[in-house]
This record gives sequence, structure tokens and C-alpha cells, in this order.
Amino acid sequence: MGNLITHSLTFSKESVSEYFIKPIFVANDIRDIVSVRTDIKNSEKMDFIDSLEKITKAYQKGTAFTPATGITITQKTLSVVDMKAEVEQNGKAFLNQVKESLLKKGVDENDVSDTLFEQIILELFADALMRDMNRQAFFGDVKKEDIVGGVPDGSLDADYKEYDGFFTRIYADIDSGAIAAGQFVDINSTTYLDAAAVKQKATVTLTGSSGTANININGVDYLATFDSDLATTATNFVSSHAATVAARFGKLAVTADGDDVVIEAGIAGQALQAPTIANASGNLAGSVAATTANVATGDIKTDGAKAMMESMWKAMPTVLRARVKREGRFMVTASIADNYRATLEDLNGSEAAHTTLLSGQQVLTWRGIPIVERVEWDEHIESDFASARPHRALLTIPANMVIGTDGVSDDANIELFYDQRTQDNVFRVEYKAGTQYIHPEYIVAAHA
Repeated sequence: MGNLITHSLTFSKESVSEYFIKPIFVANDIRDIVSVRTDIKNSEKMDFIDSLEKITKAYQKGTAFTPATGITITQKTLSVVDMKAEVEQNGKAFLNQVKESLLKKGVDENDVSDTLFEQIILELFADALMRDMNRQAFFGDVKKEDIVGGVPDGSLDADYKEYDGFFTRIYADIDSGAIAAGQFVDINSTTYLDAAAVKQKATVTLTGSSGTANININGVDYLATFDSDLATTATNFVSSHAATVAARFGKLAVTADGDDVVIEAGIAGQALQAPTIANASGNLAGSVAATTANVATGDIKTDGAKAMMESMWKAMPTVLRARVKREGRFMVTASIADNYRATLEDLNGSEAAHTTLLSGQQVLTWRGIPIVERVEWDEHIESDFASARPHRALLTIPANMVIGTDGVSDDANIELFYDQRTQDNVFRVEYKAGTQYIHPEYIVAAHA
């Protein structure tokens, strides 16, 4: 394996005991906005207990009174999966730079243990682990595909596919109705944005009278087989493959319209590959037309973030409203936080009146609720999701958002050793991780 660190440094008169790690920004410690459950080896059941009220009635003598009933307990499962991170480093990679005098001598020169170089590598390694946990906890998706040229390509993304994160779970439950539709605020409109995103659409028009053809949708071939006529062939193709395509990352919709197979993006602003059709047998073939262009999500308009938070406030179930003043958090992308700051600045510089201390840091507030700005969300959405749904917000309480791990504490132990056979220093961590939320009534989501 290659070294973690490479360099092309030249000598300078700097102190050999000083070093500088390029700042890698991880916004707030994730424990500010979630709770962590430890010592989970496989899965853990979390009880969801109904509330009880209206049990007090007028007095009735003895057994004439009817005891109250109605409490039900349901459960959610928090499952964890195995995760691992490892890097290797050989001490000789640090030769010919100013700190080489800190290396050991002779055969031990390869071994960086108990040197400044070990400290540097450990800090980089631990920081990378924190960044990965922050990223996967929210964006993990077992169906996530690699994005190539701005579109999914059909192959699973090794950086996201191990377990579902909070966004994946919440959006899926909004779609299924497990989270009430009224708790989702769709901000993909000109009420909140300069321009709303549009779902891309392409049409494959079938031709021919026999045989088979492959229709390629986002990097994967799906077989069409001629049956009776082209309209029947298109309908059969949809019956055979639409559910499979919809279950993929991006949730593309495939429908039939006469001789046409229509493919539509499942997420507004997330581009799809131009489909292709290739004859496989007989003469079944076709042509492809781009029927609706992809339109990316626009910027948040003036005062759009304020309007969004007002809509999210109105969307709160009563049970969340009762706790949100004490425990609530708005978790938002930097795009939303910046827009809200601009609104406050326009109010005669009133930003200071809308801040509070959270874990020792000044954060914005809205109606007294801390706004936790997750700058890294914008980074991941742009680099790994082709900027689909770039403006995201959650209104919830930290106790409702649970990350599970198998450690006896919420910090992983880093194993490090020097392998004399390979002469590499190995830095390794293994742990289990997974996410779940408990009460659907404690979540309000918004995105565009």
C-alpha cells in the first residue's frame, strides 16, 4: 500500500519541532445534534410508547368506573454494521526534509512510533474518522451510486453504501407516509428560491417488429422484448423493470406512453444519463429524445430562509412544539444559514440579537431555537451528489436522532503498530455504526 503522506518539501530554518496540519473543517461536533448509543453488537430495539391523557373522569362508585386503556408500545430497530479504516506510513518517506533528524536510526528509521511523525499521522487519521462519521451518519445510503459526469452510473459508491444515514431514512419515510406529509416543507418553489429545479425527462421511442433490445438507464441495461406490437412491448417493459429502476438511487420513474418508454428523474435537479437503446436480436430498436431538460436548483431568494423556517414552525406536530423551545435544533446547510444572516443584517444589523451559546460557540437562533450550521453538508452535496437538493434543513431534538456504535464509549480506539515484515507503520480502527430516529412526530424536514 502507498504512504498516507507524501511530500516535496525543501529545507528551511523552521523549527524541527513544529508542524502545521491543513485545517479540515468539521462544523460542530455531531454530538451537539444527535445522541449516541454505545455497546451495540448487532441491533437494539428502541421502544416508542404512546402518551396518555384524558383518564380523569367524574367520580363513580366502585366497579362502575371504567379503567383507562389505549397505550401501545411499538419498536424501532437500531442496527449497526462493521466499519474499518486503515492507513500505512513508512518513515523513509520523510527523508530529505527538515524534520528528518527526528527519525530513528538504522533499521528503525522506517518506524515512526514515538516520534513527532506519529503524532501528525494520528491527528490526521482521527480527523478523517470524525469527518467520515459526520458524512455517513447523515448521507449514508445503501443504494448510493457513484456520480460520474454529474449522473449516477449504476455502481455502488464505496464511501456511502454501508448503512443508511438520517437523510436517507427521513426522506424514505416521508415518501412512504411513515412521516406525515404535513411535516415536510417542499422549498423547491419560487416562494423560497430564485429558480425551482425541474426533473429531467427522456423518451425512448420503440421501432421494429421482433426480437429484443437493451435500454440503458443510468449505466444499467434493461431488456425489452417484442410482444404483439410496440405499445404492448413498451407496457411490458415498464411492468418488468419500473419497480427495479425506482428502487435504485435517484428513484427514477419509468412509464409507457403508446410506443414510448418515458424515463423521468426522481429528484428535481438531479440529472440522468441520456438513455440509449441497442438492438440485441431481431429488429427491435428505437430512438431517443431529450424531452425535458434538467434544471438545477436555484439560490435561496431574499428572506427565503426566514420564510422556510416559518413554514417548518407551522408544520410542527403539537408534541414537538411542546419540547422544541427547550431542546429543539434547526440543522441547516450553510446556504440556508447565510441567507438568514443576510436577512438579519438587513434588519439594522440585528444579528447579535438572534444568537445564543451552544457548546461554547455563538450560533444563530430563530424564535429562540439554535440554528446549527452544517457547512460540510454543502461540501458533500456538491462533490458527491451533483448538487441535488442543495438546501436542506431538519427541525428536531437531539435525543430523537440516534447513532449506534459497539464501543463502550462514543470514541473509537485507534490501533497502531509497526510491521517489521513490511516495514510500514499501520494505523487502524474497527467499529460498528448505524443510525435510526425514534419518533416520527419529532421531525420536520425541508429541502430543495
